[in-house]
This record gives sequence, C-alpha cells and structure tokens, in this order.
Amino acid sequence: MRLRVRSGERAADRFPTNEDALGQALFSMLAKALEMGLPRPAFLVFRPDQIDEIDALPIMRMPVRHGHRMLSAIAGQPGVECVALVAALTLRTGERTGARAGVVFIEWPDNRWWTAWQPLSDERVLLGGEPAVRLAAEGWPKPGGVGGWFATARRLTLRLRMSPVQADGSEPVIH
Repeated sequence: MRLRVRSGERAADRFPTNEDALGQALFSMLAKALEMGLPRPAFLVFRPDQIDEIDALPIMRMPVRHGHRMLSAIAGQPGVECVALVAALTLRTGERTGARAGVVFIEWPDNRWWTAWQPLSDERVLLGGEPAVRLAAEGWPKPGGVGGWFATARRLTLRLRMSPVQADGSEPVIH
C-alpha cells in the first residue's frame, strides 16, 4: 500500500499540547479548508517535535476491519503522543445514513479522546454557531466508528514501518 505522508515540525503555537486547545485548533483548520472545497480526510500523528499528515482516504476505502488495523499500526509507532482524524464525514446512526459534518477526533495512548463535529450544508458551509464538543473525560460515550486505535495497536502489537519511495516507484538513494 502506498500512502501520501507529509511531515513537518510541530509548532507549539499551531499544534498546542493542551487537549482542548489542540482540538479547537484542528477544527479551525478544518473550517478554513472547507472554505476552499471539500478536503481529503487526514490522519494526523503528533510527536513531541513532529507532525505527520497522512492522506486517510485510501485507508477509509479499505474494509473497516483492515482500515482500523492500519490506523492502529500508525498510532502504535514509538513516540506518538496522540493521533487525530480530521475530515468531512457522513455521520451514521445505526443502519441509516445521517448528515455530512465536519469532524475532528483526537485520541491519546491512554484511550482518552476529544471530538467535535458540526453539520455541513450541501455547499460545504458549517451550520450552526459552534461545533458540538465531547470528551471522554466528561463521561461521554465514544462515537462509533472512530478511535480505539492505541488499544488495538497494543493488543495486536501493531507498529507501522514506512519507507519513502521515489516518484518513479524506486527506492530512494541516499548519498
């Protein structure tokens, strides 16, 4: 499988360590991205000094079980502080398809999570004043279909190993 990954420095002012501040920052970034069009879903991996942005669309197209294992393997890498899914998703309730919403879901290795969502119009405009925010620490049940990645990584001892490839598909040459 090939994944598109962008890595960069974790700027504390852009990606704070405080849970609520990080969630609000990510949701603000999603809202700005929606102004330019429908963004591809992203899985963000936060380390103390680095952030990796992984294109989550190929993973989300996998069968659910395999996609969950892939995200768990990503979360299971050494040194990961937390991971986040940032996307415009169709929320589902039971067997019925629900409405499209802007969603941020963050998970930490101790299974804490923070989530926010806000409905989207057909024109990709966020509806309502503010996103609905829920936290595991406040006793909310975890939303279905997301999270549990760190627990799965521990239970199945999953660790992703990635290596870059050149645009032509060959292995990189280091001089």
